[in-house]
Amino acid sequence: MKKRTLHIIIFGGVFSILLLFIVQFFWAKNLIHLESKQFNHKVKIGLLNAGYKLKLIHHSKIDKIHLVKQLTDNSYVVEVQDIVNPTTIDSLLQIEFMAQELYSPYKIAIYDCFTDSVIYAHSGSENENYVAAKDYGVDWNINSYNFGVIFPKINPLKQHLNIGIASGVVIFGIVGFFIYVVTMLIRQKKLDEMKTDFVNNMTHELKTPISTISLSSNVIMNKNIINQPERLKHYAGIINQENDRLKTQVERVLQLALFEQKDFGLDLQSVAINEMIEKAIEPYKPLLEEKNGNYLIEGESFFAEIDEHHFCNAISNLIDNAIKYCKEKSPFIQIHTVNLGKEISIKVKDNGIGMEKEEMKHIFKKFYRAPTGNIHNVKGFGIGLSYVEQIVKMHNGSIIVNSHKNKGTTFEVLVPKNKHKND
Repeated sequence: MKKRTLHIIIFGGVFSILLLFIVQFFWAKNLIHLESKQFNHKVKIGLLNAGYKLKLIHHSKIDKIHLVKQLTDNSYVVEVQDIVNPTTIDSLLQIEFMAQELYSPYKIAIYDCFTDSVIYAHSGSENENYVAAKDYGVDWNINSYNFGVIFPKINPLKQHLNIGIASGVVIFGIVGFFIYVVTMLIRQKKLDEMKTDFVNNMTHELKTPISTISLSSNVIMNKNIINQPERLKHYAGIINQENDRLKTQVERVLQLALFEQKDFGLDLQSVAINEMIEKAIEPYKPLLEEKNGNYLIEGESFFAEIDEHHFCNAISNLIDNAIKYCKEKSPFIQIHTVNLGKEISIKVKDNGIGMEKEEMKHIFKKFYRAPTGNIHNVKGFGIGLSYVEQIVKMHNGSIIVNSHKNKGTTFEVLVPKNKHKND
């Protein structure tokens, strides 16, 4: 997947999620506004009808136009300027509010028209008893009172909590899924890049020995070469050396096939660990001599139930890395075996360039290669350590890496011990 395509997908996803947030916000805002408007309308209708009926009861002049006024978001006054008995008005309000399907609690207040002071306040109730004038020291039969209602303030967020939670779950679910998809796409992109790197390196690694063998073969085919035995031996040696190199590269490509299979079986046998290590390092002795390097194998030999072929290849990969990542230094490889009781520890330590902590997190990933600048200055396919980890795990073992930049790296392989041979 191209980088531009990935950016378009991420931008489109983020934009869509933001748009969804905005739509949800305005939808919720409009819903609250609509419900508030509808509530106010019902309250005003109920109060208007209650005031109208109160006027009819007292045969007073009716002026519906200026009868109801809204003082605040939750308080209203009905300017009847009439006889307002608390019991009568409470009864009328209950009837009218029920007719409007208003079931919110409310408080009744009666005002003196002349002083604009509250002379009575009580919560509206179906069980409201008759309020005697003497209890308040007022005369309810005077045409100088207005009445009003006050509703408790309601937090719209609490009122629509269930809808909010449901919307939040859906949105966060979409966000989570989007993050998961983007993460998978980024991983796939990195994997594609590593695969491309692998193909480029494989092409380079296979093409070089083939070209060298082809060139040497052409020289040997010259009929005059028979008279130059030293030259013939030299080119024959090159062909043999490049053939071994080609064989090694093909073996590593076959290792890659094992990753795809994953269910291949192991041929477990009782193997002497130190002898197996000597066998693993044998092909690298000429390379160590060429680089003025050396190696040291320490510790007594132990036996373990392993697949000698695959386990030897795993140790070979560790030795190969130890030589490759020494750069200009003369490589010195220390291999130490220790009896830990139930396990055998095999440590492969080098004096190479080492790794940063961030690199150590990725070294066991398939196709990953530690960055060293030029793509071909360190040969390899990026499957060696992945293969090592898989083989060690298949032997019910584990592998630990400890590394410091410019100070070298130590790989420790832990495998179960064969008790019968070691006891």
